[in-house]
Amino acid sequence: MHRLKNLIECHEETSPLNTIVSLQKPTDTLLRMAQIKGLRIITYDELVRIGQAYPTEPEPPKPSDTAVIMYTSGSTGDPKGGEVGFWQGTTEKLMDDFRDFKPTLLTMVPRLLNKLYDKVMIETEKKGLIAQIIMKWAIKSKVNQMERDDFSQNTLWDRLVFNKIRYAFGNRVQVVISSSAPLSAEIANFSRSVFSCQFAEGYGQTECIAGCWQVPGDIRSGETGIPTPVNHIKLIDVPEKDYYAKNHVGEICIRSQAVFRGYLNDEMKTKETIDNEGWLHTGDIGQWTNNGTMKIIDRKNSVIKLSNGKYAALEKIENIYIRSRFISQIYVHGDSMQNYIVAIVVLDEDSIKKWSNETRHSYPVSISFEAKSKFWQAVFHDMIQVGRTQHLMPHEQIKTMAIINEPFTMENDLLTPTFKIRRKAVEKKYQKLLQDLYKHINA
Repeated sequence: MHRLKNLIECHEETSPLNTIVSLQKPTDTLLRMAQIKGLRIITYDELVRIGQAYPTEPEPPKPSDTAVIMYTSGSTGDPKGGEVGFWQGTTEKLMDDFRDFKPTLLTMVPRLLNKLYDKVMIETEKKGLIAQIIMKWAIKSKVNQMERDDFSQNTLWDRLVFNKIRYAFGNRVQVVISSSAPLSAEIANFSRSVFSCQFAEGYGQTECIAGCWQVPGDIRSGETGIPTPVNHIKLIDVPEKDYYAKNHVGEICIRSQAVFRGYLNDEMKTKETIDNEGWLHTGDIGQWTNNGTMKIIDRKNSVIKLSNGKYAALEKIENIYIRSRFISQIYVHGDSMQNYIVAIVVLDEDSIKKWSNETRHSYPVSISFEAKSKFWQAVFHDMIQVGRTQHLMPHEQIKTMAIINEPFTMENDLLTPTFKIRRKAVEKKYQKLLQDLYKHINA
């Protein structure tokens, strides 16, 4: 009763409070005090009777409801439940959504920016050499302009090149954020030029949200900025990869109040990820630059030691090969009992059509490893050329590859909600195909 009295006495007219539920029957004095203050007091039993008198229809869960558990990518094993919500449209309608809703802030994964770049460059190539030269100079000029802190969108290059692309996104974008995977400097400069606004690259995980972030005015491509205010970050040695913290490179460890408490019902995995001092071991390899910013260069868990003693960082290699004009998705596989790495490739349909028209071949409706030799060679040689351009070592280049028809999707359990390949699932599904690739190499 004492708390009820205090609540009544502290009540102000501007407060939205109008009814108090008391677990005990209030005294007449408290009822009069409440009436003077414009409050109504009812007991818990009265509340129950009111509810019984006005039953409501049950509301079943809807796709738009907030979820309780958010899972990590599961790219190296079973997804782990970190403790948020989900509802999503279809990627096929994404560009329509951009035009309809005219967003001012875009959070993009590199995969989407890569596809935007590829589509624009393919269209530019069709227009000839002059169009390609204009595009090259447009990007270079816009980057130089933004280095002077000038993000204006009314330049000659905007009118010639970028306005058309920007209008496809609603022409109101003021901030673009790229996260979830490394973004090449080439794609970052292109994206900055297209949107001509604040473009930030960030680094984080489900387990710690945002570890690093580029501050406004930082337009260095390929870097993920400085640690966010709440985070402490250190690098630790990874001797098996010849990464040492004394050289400002190593596995990224993060400690802060933003780090998650642990995986749901998985104490063992939690102890593997968070050490006794509270440091989250991310599994990502980072490098401190001369600017004091973080650069993500590798992934610890995707490194495999081949039988010849050399190491291959599979995800890094995938991020390079995805630049091939023919490739939509790629899985690079390594076997510790083999000297070479191989790949499974999902093709980009527009590039297939373009190649077919250029070479006067009929459009290959069904592409597989047994497809026409010329087409397979074209894809393979383009991948190798991309690898050379990006300075892959000989042992980091694939020895052979297979082309499949079925893309990696969330529906077939080969893709995570963040568009990352579930490596174990792909390896299991295509185990026979991978074995055949190695048999072909060793034949």
